[in-house]
Amino acid sequence: MQPLHIVFHQDESEWQVLYRRLYDSPAAHHLEIPIHHLNSARSFPAFYYGTDEIMGLLNDILESMLSLTRLMEKVPPLAISHFIRSSMVEEIKSTNDIEGVKSTRKEIRTAMAAQKDSSAVHSVRFWSIVNKYSRLERSENIPFRNSRDLRAFYDDFVLDEVLRDDKDNRPDGLIFRKNAVEVRSPAKVIHRGLYPESLIIETMDKVLSILNDPHTAPLVRIALFHYFFGYIHPFYDGNGRTSRFITSYYLSKILNPLAAMRFSMTVKKSLKLYYKMFEITNSPGNAGDLTLFITGFLKIILESIDSVTSELENRSRKLTELAGRPPLSTIPNPKDRMICLILLQAALFSEEGMPLSEIRDAVHLGERTIRSRIDHLPEGLVIVNKDHHAYRYSLNLKMPD
Repeated sequence: MQPLHIVFHQDESEWQVLYRRLYDSPAAHHLEIPIHHLNSARSFPAFYYGTDEIMGLLNDILESMLSLTRLMEKVPPLAISHFIRSSMVEEIKSTNDIEGVKSTRKEIRTAMAAQKDSSAVHSVRFWSIVNKYSRLERSENIPFRNSRDLRAFYDDFVLDEVLRDDKDNRPDGLIFRKNAVEVRSPAKVIHRGLYPESLIIETMDKVLSILNDPHTAPLVRIALFHYFFGYIHPFYDGNGRTSRFITSYYLSKILNPLAAMRFSMTVKKSLKLYYKMFEITNSPGNAGDLTLFITGFLKIILESIDSVTSELENRSRKLTELAGRPPLSTIPNPKDRMICLILLQAALFSEEGMPLSEIRDAVHLGERTIRSRIDHLPEGLVIVNKDHHAYRYSLNLKMPD
């Protein structure tokens, strides 16, 4: 069966028949939110319907998550922890890149290192964004019950970064923005956010109710929220970053933090297709049908899980291979070999190495003892990263056998 937006351009009479058939079908779910399309006087009530493809994708996601979970159980916890942090850096950079916000991995890592200093919230760039993504790893709860919760989160999450770029983009309404906004491509207006603010608040409260509705399949309600947030466009700036974080937050609850840390990375790889999903859903001929958006969203989630599984599998395989051959296998002292195995994990799963404090907790030796043992290892076997106040250590993967 061809999608509504395709039939619309082929035969309007056939399109009207198809629309009524889909909208009135027993598999249809109706949402109390009208979709008003750009440059069209007519709006359509949003709806979606179950398809075999959606059911298949949900099943594939479940199977992929089981594979990822089994793999994570085989990888040392310290390696997983560092892999999540490395993924966090890439995720934050990707969500910034999507919005055209310039950032470097070094800036993001600096914000990660400054997390224990709450006074750095306004002085260290991306401190607040890193702080919120770190809560995904710790499985902390963040309330998103209503519009006021959302505004409170926005202020903590991205407002500092928004105001650094343009102080005029501070939300100026009761909760959100009080003026109209347009979303533009280089050549034209592609979307107008909801207006006035009373309609933004009313619709956002409905969308948040959908997001937290236990009677709707979890991944489907996340997909619906992700679309509606972009459609509503409640803030002058920072909408994309906020929407993608909330998506990752709920994915971390339903799937796991590692899978959630790949959402923006996957979107960035297929950015044209991602924007096309919104364009098609917003088109007049689509008549408020969110089915294709849900389908595309689930494909992004599946690709995210598969990509992180593949990468983790490759690193895990290297860990096993390198641990079982020289020079590690020929180190005679068991404690030295234990330290080297931790340093190998640092090399494979961490971007900057591990401080002595983490190595100490892993091998249960004093820092002075560890430093002494590292000093007596073969020259060139250990790499010391001195870019931090606390030096970071890792194994040299290019060390000859």
